[in-house]
Amino acid sequence: MSEDKHSKTEQPTQKKLDEAKKKGIPHSRDLTSTVTLIASIIALYSTGGFMFSTLKQTTGDLLGSMGTFQLTEASVEQLLVRLFLVILSVIAPFMLVVVMTGVVTTMLQVGFSLNSERITFKLDKLNPVENFGKLFNKDSIMEMAKAVLKIIIVGYMAYKIMRDEMDGILYLAEGDILSILELLKHLSFKLVLHTCGVLLVLGALDLAFIKWRFMEQQKMTKQEVKDEHKESEGDPKVKGKIKQMQFQQAQRRMRKIIPTADVVVTNPTHFAVALKYDRETMAAPVVLAKGVDHMAQAIKEIARESDVMLVENRFLARELYAKVKEGEPIPESLYAAVAEVLAYVYSLKGK
Repeated sequence: MSEDKHSKTEQPTQKKLDEAKKKGIPHSRDLTSTVTLIASIIALYSTGGFMFSTLKQTTGDLLGSMGTFQLTEASVEQLLVRLFLVILSVIAPFMLVVVMTGVVTTMLQVGFSLNSERITFKLDKLNPVENFGKLFNKDSIMEMAKAVLKIIIVGYMAYKIMRDEMDGILYLAEGDILSILELLKHLSFKLVLHTCGVLLVLGALDLAFIKWRFMEQQKMTKQEVKDEHKESEGDPKVKGKIKQMQFQQAQRRMRKIIPTADVVVTNPTHFAVALKYDRETMAAPVVLAKGVDHMAQAIKEIARESDVMLVENRFLARELYAKVKEGEPIPESLYAAVAEVLAYVYSLKGK
């Protein structure tokens, strides 16, 4: 296992990363929960006055109507509906902020990704033996260690804040209720501010660590990279064999049609185009076959074997190869150049 780990020195390919992300995109739950906590505190602070005034007014209205309230099924139902709507109006903005913050924070980490594998129901998830084993795996122990670390840090900050404010705390006994409330408010705000700051830093570090560990886990051996390249691009040996078979098939086809050509125009090394013209059946000369490099050499070889003339014309060979498909007539722009070549060939053959 150790040797396998040390042999994985190559960065993961995009295909490997895509397959891994189908099983779950790494993100920090600590960072998400911390940002959600901060948003919750801000939302509570912003809407606290509205919540308090709404609940105060509703409570006052209920107490004021106690003397005239008639206990019937309809009145109780009406009262419950009213209380439900009041509570909903109070907590809905707060809950909306909390939910949206959690969703947005998670999406910023992982992007928009619907993981079908994670949401698919599997019976293995109900296996108590397997789930019990997960309680003591490496990830669970690490999560437990992070939780303990956060408790220690928050506890130390609370202790430090209380120690720094000890003078004010000692004089609480001599103060009035307003001064006590003011000090408690000050201590709470200071503790929350420091706690959120530390948790935010820990969350960012947790995200960086999770991303790093994910990339380390996805590293590949040199052989795995080669195998994946073969799988995606095709085995070079197989591709070479297929290319050779295609070349041989093209040669067999050319051995049938090139002997019927009037001329093969070359450039002379890289391009070769076989032309045929029959005044009675063709409106214009037709390209029977064309090729470049190895295929061009094969066309010229077959032409020599079949006593088909080779004519060197660099411009015409390139133009015919680039502009005319096999089996199609030449364009009007090349009539003059091709006519000149055919006239030369016919004059040599005595046509």
